[in-house]
Amino acid sequence: MDPIEIGLAVTGFLFVTVLLGMRVGFAAALAGLVGLIWIFWSKKGYDAEAFGWALTVAVKTAGQVPHSKVASQALSLIPTFILIGYLAYYAGLTRALFDAAKKWFGWLPGGLAVSTVFATAGFAAVSGAS
Repeated sequence: MDPIEIGLAVTGFLFVTVLLGMRVGFAAALAGLVGLIWIFWSKKGYDAEAFGWALTVAVKTAGQVPHSKVASQALSLIPTFILIGYLAYYAGLTRALFDAAKKWFGWLPGGLAVSTVFATAGFAAVSGAS
């Protein structure tokens, strides 16, 4: 089988495990590991002795790839922006910005949408998040 057919079969396996009640994260991890083992084993011609090699390579790949994808510095800023949002909410800044925007622009047609856009622009100006 080529990797596309293996991918389709593993996707079907993923859907079946989710429908049987397995949590999506665990089902995706299991399907990914099964797919990697299957692909590496197919490269060795489904030899019974090569299954151990395929299992070893798949486990090493499954351990390294997720870490390399999330270990970038850009993703470390996401918790910072979430913290800024929480601080702004509990300080009352978000409500004050929306109330001010509602008083200024609420009379316009579509005033709720316009007020929301201007409140968001005010939050972006205060927090530095655009």
